[in-house]
Amino acid sequence: SGKHAIEIVASDSKNNIGYGTVGLEIIPVPSYIRLDLSEYSINPGAKVGIIPYLYDQADDLINDSMDLELAYEDEEKIFTKTVQSNEKIDYEFSQYARPGYYILVSAYRNMQSQAVLNVSALREVKVKYENQSVFIENIGNVPFADELTFIIQNELGKYPITKKISVEPGKLLSIDLSREVPEGIYNVVLKAAEELAA
Repeated sequence: SGKHAIEIVASDSKNNIGYGTVGLEIIPVPSYIRLDLSEYSINPGAKVGIIPYLYDQADDLINDSMDLELAYEDEEKIFTKTVQSNEKIDYEFSQYARPGYYILVSAYRNMQSQAVLNVSALREVKVKYENQSVFIENIGNVPFADELTFIIQNELGKYPITKKISVEPGKLLSIDLSREVPEGIYNVVLKAAEELAA
């Protein structure tokens, strides 16, 4: 695509030679789209780089505006925007982004290309003790449902308290432990699992 100079040379049987130059412009014809992602499998809260490439008939890049759409498993649109071809954009997923497959579609006129990105499931809660209560915050992207055992202890004895916990992503649950034991000063111990963060 673009401007070309074509040189023409003509000669005859009497050794006469002539030269001429003709200017010719090839108009680019958009032929296909390629969609590149910096990662195809990420954790929630991570950033992904997206580059939509638009090519002509000679496999040269064309700069033009394109449509870009991200959807969760063909159900829910995350965003729709117009972007410049061949330029990188970054999209940062929420810490609580639903796990599963996200479909990214780049379109230009009657052409389109798509890529699939997998956001992994992260099951994790943060536990904090404050003012006689335990606060459990789901910092993962899947519901946390489990049975947690708290050991409330002092020099007089140990009191194991087991609670069934159910916390949605991004939500906070509080448990008032002072109602579970006689009055006094206690240490609180939680049997930690891999998905628990202090």
